[in-house]
Amino acid sequence: DAYNALIANVNAQGGINGRKIVPYLVPVNPLLSTAASSACTQLTQDDKVLVSFAPVVPLCYQLAGVPTISGTMGGTLSPKAAPNFDLTPPAAAFDPLQIAVFTKQGIFKGKKVGVVSASADKTELPIVLAALQKQHVKVVQNAVNSAPTNDQVANDQQVQIIAQRFKNSGVNVVVAVGSSAPGFVDGLEDIQSTYAPRIVATNYADFAGSVSTKGRDNPTYLKGSVTATPIPSQQVFWNDPAIQKCVRIIKKAYPSTLIGDPIGASATAPTTWVAAENTCQNVAIFTAIAKAAGRTLNTKTFAKAGYGLRNVSIPGMGVPISFGPDRPYALGPVYVVTYNTKSQTLNTSDKSANG
Repeated sequence: DAYNALIANVNAQGGINGRKIVPYLVPVNPLLSTAASSACTQLTQDDKVLVSFAPVVPLCYQLAGVPTISGTMGGTLSPKAAPNFDLTPPAAAFDPLQIAVFTKQGIFKGKKVGVVSASADKTELPIVLAALQKQHVKVVQNAVNSAPTNDQVANDQQVQIIAQRFKNSGVNVVVAVGSSAPGFVDGLEDIQSTYAPRIVATNYADFAGSVSTKGRDNPTYLKGSVTATPIPSQQVFWNDPAIQKCVRIIKKAYPSTLIGDPIGASATAPTTWVAAENTCQNVAIFTAIAKAAGRTLNTKTFAKAGYGLRNVSIPGMGVPISFGPDRPYALGPVYVVTYNTKSQTLNTSDKSANG
């Protein structure tokens, strides 16, 4: 409904450079790989679509030469195939930005820093270490938690060893790389450690998934914790006039469609706003790129125009975003997220820390 409403609205205003958008909507059960492959074949070979919005298996479209938008749902991406234009940068690009922001805010000043990662994040570890070195942050210890995923006993044993090493070295700030933050915090709590360093988590999504529920974790081990995200707070996102315009368009086209307000919504409330927000952004990205491509519109001109997009306003982002040569992801805003001990929640800053 959201795609139909927003696309119809673009077409009603003359389309893009005189062209109307023709949507091809194919439902897919994401649990069935055959269904996703069949949809990809239909859309790329039979329908010959120009671009795919948020496909379940983005790599299939990329390898078929079809650019994707927000094609990150459970899929592998190929840097050598058609581009996936996305608002969320990969860790390799975002880590140096957030490390620079944390350094500027004085989080590492006068501190002894330790770095921990999980086995799954070993490729991200050297990126974080290099970013810290560039900011002249002295790392006194680094370690890899080799415990298998979902083995809490092994995780606790690893954390006990790592925590003791860090404590003996005087580490009072721990940079937790990628997915390692939840396991490190859980391990400290499980072993009832007296060691409680400040946590700097490089992966907001993993960290938020673990500590965003009040009362789930002991605030002792989360006091002063900080992370960052390239996406603004839900309040900034939802209250963006452009997002609200999209919501009004959808509601007008489909009066019976319920779109709840995420601000203050309970944890059990249906997340009916997600479809409106995501669709609004995806259509805006497509419209901006297609307009920039000009009258000659094909996969080649679309990709070139996307890479060349600069300082464009996308609903919900808070600040203008840019892509770059061979960089199909937005890079720029860093929204700092801090842990509030009193409310036991993570609070995202309303303003980007780096402008």
